[in-house]
Amino acid sequence: MQAMTLVELLIVIIIIGVISVTAAPAFLNRGGFEQQTFQAELISALRLTQQRAMQDATQACYGVNFQATQITPSLCGAAVSAERVIAVPNVNGLSVNASLANISNGLRFNSLGCPVSTNHSTSTPELCGQSAVEITLTGPNSKTVCVQSQGYIRKGACN
Repeated sequence: MQAMTLVELLIVIIIIGVISVTAAPAFLNRGGFEQQTFQAELISALRLTQQRAMQDATQACYGVNFQATQITPSLCGAAVSAERVIAVPNVNGLSVNASLANISNGLRFNSLGCPVSTNHSTSTPELCGQSAVEITLTGPNSKTVCVQSQGYIRKGACN
């Protein structure tokens, strides 16, 4: 039976050290992990709702509703399954910034996929390019999602 050489042993120790240094923050900082998960879920929910609004241009009710503890998709009166409701992590709060009216309660998407206020209608369509919407989960590791005025949804602050 052969033993490992000193070089092989050092290589294994170095690899284990590199893996532990890169993986440890994800396991030790659980609050940051929850906020990253929230950010990814929010982006996914916004994009799915935006696609539905663009596919069903006859109705002006696709969007999301903001509450203190959860974000719920608004699907034109259709029932929303519990898996689609996004729980807001227990942090300092959720803030929504935009120049659109009634944006703190939620946002809707028009048939072009642009963010509009919750009281828009298809009879008087709001145009794209009016205002970007910035959704920020405040806390030790703040996470921001930007819905740009032309409809592009991404991580980070709106500039």
